[in-house]
Amino acid sequence: MRRLIGLVMVISFLLASVPGTSDCYAAASKTEVEWDYLIPNNRDKRDVDTVSLHILEKISETKNRSVYRGITITRPHGNVILEGETQSRESSAFGVGPTYMIRNEKYRSGKLSAAVDMSGGIMLYDNVFPAGGRHYHFMWRIGPQFIYKFNENSSINVGYMFMHVSNGFSTHNPGYDAHGFSFGFVTNF
Repeated sequence: MRRLIGLVMVISFLLASVPGTSDCYAAASKTEVEWDYLIPNNRDKRDVDTVSLHILEKISETKNRSVYRGITITRPHGNVILEGETQSRESSAFGVGPTYMIRNEKYRSGKLSAAVDMSGGIMLYDNVFPAGGRHYHFMWRIGPQFIYKFNENSSINVGYMFMHVSNGFSTHNPGYDAHGFSFGFVTNF
């Protein structure tokens, strides 16, 4: 299983760093910076607040769907209670990892549109996170966004995200769920 996880991490890193654009997208590179603050769904067992910064580059675009790749920097902090335990353990870490996002967007008016964002990536942490877990987890996010375009080159978005963090194992997997608001800015560089 460790070989499989190692292979997934290497492939994710290579895909995130390989240059290239889709044949269906020929415009200048658009970079999106997105910040979110998510709180846990269940504060009784997993009281972990998560602050994340996502730096994403659009690599493909069709009529209503865009694909992004980039990096996520995350800072979860709080406490967890593991199975069979009654005392909470401090669980804070600093994580970073490659991320991919798909946005399905519908235009509502000249400058306003609504979208659904789905993203996922593997996060590598500076210590075992949450307590009793491992040094890595998969982070999945999904949620609606409202996008206001100032002009062709820049826009802001506000949304609500649902997140699941888990390492995928049946043991040493104190994953958690969270939800909260996100805010982003898009511009051409």
